[in-house]
Amino acid sequence: MPAALLATLALVILVGALVGSMEDGQLGGDFPAFFAAGDIVAESGYEDLYDPGVQQAAQEGLIANEGGYLFFAYPPFVASGYAVVAPLGYRAAYVVQMLLMAAAAVATVWLLRPMSEFVRRYWVAVLAGVILFQPITASLIGGQNTLLTMLLFVAAARAEWSGQEVLAGIAVGLLAYKPQYGLPLLLLVMVGRRWRVVAGALGTWFGLYMAGAAALGFGWLGPWWEQATAFRDINAGVNGHLFVSLPGYIEHLTGMGSDGGQMLGLAIGAAGMLGLAWLWRRAQQDALIRYAMAATGLILIAPQSLFYEAGVAAVTILLLTARGRVDKQLMTGVFAAGWLYAATAPLINTTLLVVALVAALMRAIADLYGAPAPVVSAASAAP
Repeated sequence: MPAALLATLALVILVGALVGSMEDGQLGGDFPAFFAAGDIVAESGYEDLYDPGVQQAAQEGLIANEGGYLFFAYPPFVASGYAVVAPLGYRAAYVVQMLLMAAAAVATVWLLRPMSEFVRRYWVAVLAGVILFQPITASLIGGQNTLLTMLLFVAAARAEWSGQEVLAGIAVGLLAYKPQYGLPLLLLVMVGRRWRVVAGALGTWFGLYMAGAAALGFGWLGPWWEQATAFRDINAGVNGHLFVSLPGYIEHLTGMGSDGGQMLGLAIGAAGMLGLAWLWRRAQQDALIRYAMAATGLILIAPQSLFYEAGVAAVTILLLTARGRVDKQLMTGVFAAGWLYAATAPLINTTLLVVALVAALMRAIADLYGAPAPVVSAASAAP
């Protein structure tokens, strides 16, 4: 049954991508921003990558809102990846994007098989549960990258569990493609005094910085950061009803202005980081619980996390499962919350998804304080 569901979903998405009309709607949701960024780099280089007029022109005919555009605010090395597939054309690049994200889902579950008898026995069903979780399904169809974020969290946890701390650091460092998660995760690793992980992450960050420098010069961080922060207010005005991070969610509910919203975000972010840092120190020897808490915790305290990022709640559930906690009630509740949100989205905001994220985080914290100490690494499990 899970395999049949996955095959049906794959067929529906593939047929929709191949025969869907971009004239009648927007094929790929958010994917036009990524494709256009890659197309700009492939055609004319990086100099005008963050020019609004250039981005708008590159997205002409790809989005339903004629005259509008989706701003690409990612670091320049992300555009480099899309520059590889942009010459294939929009539809083919969209299919490649979905295939890569589906592969990330498979890799996420596969990495956990040696750690969990449950995942090993039912890995196809687990994979189906992950992909059919509504925020992840929406991310997959919308051309977003939530599954890559999930893979990097799980890869870091698996690598630490296996005693490969430098490899874990590389996974942590690659999360720099989303600095709002990558930077605070690196700070948590520092608080946890995992210095080999820190070394791997800093080496990866240096490599990514040099990739950006090759594109835009050694001073690229300043102009890029200016563009990214300017995008914040625009995004809050347009997508506030889709936020699942606590700063964005509360800012939208209360109707705060940009100054008040930024202050609120700073307060929640600082308090959240202090709380997560305390929990990380408490779980020094338990990599799985640390990354389980960080996954949902960082989504909740980031300035702006959109609804599809709630899919990262699956990381917390998967890591708790690998740790020995097969919580069917949590699985069912979080899964149901995703689809109830989709069914009621025109009427209410993202409250159900926020509750699902908080529930996953609270379950992880409860396991940290209430469950007996597990086997925390492959090395310690050996005789």
